[in-house]
Amino acid sequence: IGCQGFQPKSTGELAMEDQDFLGIWDAYNHCVAGSDIQHMQANLDVLASAPKPISLDDSPIPVPAFLKKWSTARGSRLAVDPRAMAASCSIHLAEVAQLSADWPTALRTFQAILKNYPEPQYAYYVSKANQAMEQLTTVRPVSLSFQEALVD
Repeated sequence: IGCQGFQPKSTGELAMEDQDFLGIWDAYNHCVAGSDIQHMQANLDVLASAPKPISLDDSPIPVPAFLKKWSTARGSRLAVDPRAMAASCSIHLAEVAQLSADWPTALRTFQAILKNYPEPQYAYYVSKANQAMEQLTTVRPVSLSFQEALVD
């Protein structure tokens, strides 16, 4: 399998123009510094549109199964991993949603992390999402008004 076996099938796979990378970098910085859930979700959408690695499963040339097990997905040639940036943004978005008592968004975002990042290099983000989901299922939001306070 030569280099031709790993040609991108569509635009956005592996290749990226400088201005596209700067847009992704800006989206990441805005997301991890953000506190507005809607803006953070928009930034996450930008990060999710970043180039994705190509695997042998996507090769236009048939590859024998015994070779596939010895290969890995071809990584992005960027200095940073856009998928790790998206996972990090997702964690921050879910944590902000949790602090804002937006439980559905927090749960949905943590579940998306578990689903979208099964690869070993993203285990840190999956672990954080699992821990947070355990807390979400055990913690019940409670609110006591002044009139409901117990008095001895």
